[in-house]
Parts: sequence; C-alpha cells; structure tokens
Amino acid sequence: MTAMRVGIAQMASCSYKEKNIQKAIEMIRELSEGGAQLVLLPELFNYLPPRISLEAYKKNAEALDGPTIAKLIDTAKDRGICIIAGSIIEKRASGFSNTSCIVTPQGLGSCYRKMHLFKYGNINEGQVFEAGDEPVVAELSGINVGMTICYDLRFPELYRKEMLAGAEAITNVAAFLKETGRMHWMPLLRARAIENQVYMLAANQASVEGNSPCYYGHSCVIDPWGRIVARADSEENVILADISRNRVREVRERLPALKSIRLI
Repeated sequence: MTAMRVGIAQMASCSYKEKNIQKAIEMIRELSEGGAQLVLLPELFNYLPPRISLEAYKKNAEALDGPTIAKLIDTAKDRGICIIAGSIIEKRASGFSNTSCIVTPQGLGSCYRKMHLFKYGNINEGQVFEAGDEPVVAELSGINVGMTICYDLRFPELYRKEMLAGAEAITNVAAFLKETGRMHWMPLLRARAIENQVYMLAANQASVEGNSPCYYGHSCVIDPWGRIVARADSEENVILADISRNRVREVRERLPALKSIRLI
C-alpha cells in the first residue's frame, strides 16, 4: 500500500515578502515534525497585497530560480520532504504567471501555471497574469498528484483531464474569498473529489477579520468518496491527514463510475 502523510499550512499572507516566507518555513517545519511527507502552501503565499497592483506585482515577481523557491528547496532538503509551493508571481520572458511549483529535496520539480484567471467585482487577474495552458500531474512518494490553483476549482474539465492522466490526488492552492467561499468552497471541492474519485488537497489563505479582501480559510483534505478527512477553521492553522493509493482503488472498485465515462 502506497501511503503519504500530507500537511497543509493555512497561513495569512500579507504584502511583506520576507515575513511571509519565514512564516511559511516555520509552518513547514511544524508539519514536518508531525510526520508530513508533503506540505501544501496557499496561493500567492509569499506576496499577497490588499489589492491587485500591476506595478507592485511586477516588483515582487521572481523567476523560478529566485530566492523564494531557493529557500523552500533548502527547507525541503533539510526536512527530507516535498512541498507544493503554493503559488508565486513568476517572472517570465513573456510576462507574468501565477505559478505553483513542486519542490523536493532534489530541487525544483514540476510547475503548473494557473489556467483560469479570476475576474469578480473589482478583481481581474487577467490585468497581471498570462493564463497557463497545460495541466500537470506528477508522482510524489508513489502517488500521482495533479495541480490546480484557486479559480480552477470551478472548471471540472481540468480535473477530469488530470484524473485521466493518472491523478489519484489533486491539489488546489487558493486565496478563495470569504464572500464566495461560504457557499461554494466545500461543495466544489467535494464535487471534484467525488466525480473523479480522487483525494482533494486544498490549501487556502486564512481569514483575518477586518482585512479586505477577506479570505475563507477552511483548508482541507477530502477523500475519493467525498469524506472530509481533515479541515481547518478560518484562522491561521496547520492540519495533517494520511492519504493512500489503496483508498483510491477501493473507492473506484466499489463504484466503478470512471469506467462508464463517455467523452462527447
């Protein structure tokens, strides 16, 4: 049986990059001490200002060989763990991407660029980011893990494609708003788990009362049957849960819905 202990760091990021990175490293260490083999950070964990500003985002963008990922590689080596490095503002030759990276003790692994850019109210990520165009599934400790970011959660086609590519667990690193999260966060996560018979591993930004925008928190691990295995509340917190390939196989054999898929 291939199994893995997953840790999720639900942090409240801000506009002070060094403070965010240090907090992330401290939470990773705490989860590692709890036995985590894989740790997830939330979307834009190293820089999350009160509002989108193209100039501020440009100033805080980094290439993938920049200091943020370098510090997480050092932490992964020190702890002997893998990290889903939330997402950062990636500086590329063509512009900027909202990018989630896998970091291992061996260095930088697969990277996923957010495919669906959020537009709601006065928030428009398309003013800053270029959309990605490629799903990503990577093997971590014997379990195939897909990668998604926040708003991607509303687009089931991406999750189906990653499941068909072999995903047994799919991550969603997020800065999901409290306004929409109260109604949509858990139903969408459970739906993606149930319809694809995969684990959903979701790391959201924590809620800080009085902040605008206010995020929803409630990071969680949901199993392939739709059962909530572990869930945080709204505030800064860490959670741990065990996942296994055997559980995925058990659910898929019990209810072999995936064998009935008809792509039209």
